[in-house]
Amino acid sequence: MARALRDLGHTLEVLAPADVGAPPQEPGLDLRWVDYAPRGLQRTFYGAGVPDNARRDPRAWLGLASYPAALAREAFARAPAWDAVISHWALPCGLVAAGLPGDRPHLAVLHSADVHLLRRLPGRAAIARGLAARSRALLFASAALREELLSWLSPIDAARIGARCHAHAMGIDVTPPSADRRALRSALGLGPFAVLALGRLVRVKGLEVAVRALEGVEGAELLVAGEGPDRDGLIALAAARGVRLRLLGVVGPARKADLLHAAHAFVLPSVRLASGRTEGTPVALLEAAHAGLAIAASEVGGVGEVLEHDRSGLLVPPADPRALRAALVRLRDDRALRRRLGRAAQTVGRRYLWPALAPRLEALLFDRAAP
Repeated sequence: MARALRDLGHTLEVLAPADVGAPPQEPGLDLRWVDYAPRGLQRTFYGAGVPDNARRDPRAWLGLASYPAALAREAFARAPAWDAVISHWALPCGLVAAGLPGDRPHLAVLHSADVHLLRRLPGRAAIARGLAARSRALLFASAALREELLSWLSPIDAARIGARCHAHAMGIDVTPPSADRRALRSALGLGPFAVLALGRLVRVKGLEVAVRALEGVEGAELLVAGEGPDRDGLIALAAARGVRLRLLGVVGPARKADLLHAAHAFVLPSVRLASGRTEGTPVALLEAAHAGLAIAASEVGGVGEVLEHDRSGLLVPPADPRALRAALVRLRDDRALRRRLGRAAQTVGRRYLWPALAPRLEALLFDRAAP
């Protein structure tokens, strides 16, 4: 996002929770780490994601208390040089941006974890009204998230705020593959039906559903690019079910491009947890669509807003291994179907490239007509 806005002529300064190593720098883009705890205790962000980090490591809770204050200090110190602000995550970034002095434009971006957290707070409606009052626009990662937040408000407040609440998936940045499909499949040692998944190895991604779905599917193997706390459980489940599983760990852009080009199909088996937490619109889904992969996906979050069943993908109920197996078997057995769905998905994916999305963000931020 920052690069795409920079390419429109803006200078970007990015504040983000501290990560390992020095922040990378590029012309026109100044990335600054925000230290929120002693180095050995900065365990809240990245990796498996905040909810799962906090669930597994009590020390991750420290950042939930300390990061808002650290971010506020840094933002208040640097804000006089800013002409506009885009915040990601309502809590705390959106509220910190809303509290900055001055009258600069503010675009608040809300993801699924935002709405999930707000849903559980007693003052959710007041927080939503306060955020909207100090933002030029709110952008949700899916229409479903937008509608849920508006449902918390009175009809009058919903009507007043609704016109400034927009929905659009986040963008994607793609890298070309390093070789042709046949060469990549040979180099990767892929079998006759390689199914790819991209994502953190955490419960909400539903990867155990994909493993169960591929049980008994002849010629199939599941490749998963990502890391997380469910790794050992997935290995054990795949062994028990006789499923060929390759866990590839975290991959960079070039490796991911090769995997997307080489795979026969893409699976997104995300689920809705008992807590109500689920996906917004997964970026991995958009990357697979842009790569022209045939997709079998759970219809959760904004997935159905992006893909149309049997036209640009195969959509199934979440947490239903039988339905997902049937979809994957269709893709395995029907090469023409894979090609048709892949071509349609590629057309969809092109709409979500950051250079195409950035002018819309600029329009929301500066209250202009969208291109």
